[in-house]
Amino acid sequence: MKWRVAAVSDVGNTRLNNEDMVLVGERVFRDDRVQGAIELPADRPYAVAIADGMGGANAGEIASELVLEQLRQGLATLKAGLDDEGLAKEVQTLCLDIHGRVVAEGLADSRKVGMGATLVALLHYQTRVFFLAAGDSRLYRYRGGTLMQISKDHSLREALGSADVPGNIVLNSFGGGSTFSVDVGRAARRVLVEDVFLLTSDGLSDVVPEAEIETILAA
Repeated sequence: MKWRVAAVSDVGNTRLNNEDMVLVGERVFRDDRVQGAIELPADRPYAVAIADGMGGANAGEIASELVLEQLRQGLATLKAGLDDEGLAKEVQTLCLDIHGRVVAEGLADSRKVGMGATLVALLHYQTRVFFLAAGDSRLYRYRGGTLMQISKDHSLREALGSADVPGNIVLNSFGGGSTFSVDVGRAARRVLVEDVFLLTSDGLSDVVPEAEIETILAA
């Protein structure tokens, strides 16, 4: 199986520093791009992910890099032959450990107090494709001309089901408090050849309407 990947991390037009970070296979980067066809390895997991950092000074940048580096290392050690439930448990345990590391680093340095990061990832594991999500970074699937959000925002707006609530109040993230959870599930019951999966931080989803995203992906 091959994935054709186009990954971009850009500071945008508003901030001076970029707190988003991207993982493509073994590479973790920001302010750069990766594009090309990737032959998925049969003997080990392969992931594409985005972590969106938050926190004062440069703490958000540190948190997003820490999350993706630890995720990259942890996914490489996943056991073979896990069923869906077993994989979900392994990944949730890994992410809980990463959350603890982010919390500990934030508490150990006053310059990093309150640092955290959201995460969205697409994981290929032994012919199956899963998603991981914590926070408000999103996974969409574009199929047959229609864009559908696969992940669920861990936000106050989503929890209350009200569009009147500001969308930037995140209730769950790595390093974001004493409690933490990560959603793990199949990205699709069956992945089709023409499927396009879009992973994005709120730097895109908060600014570009979904109808416009559909138009761009259609092109």
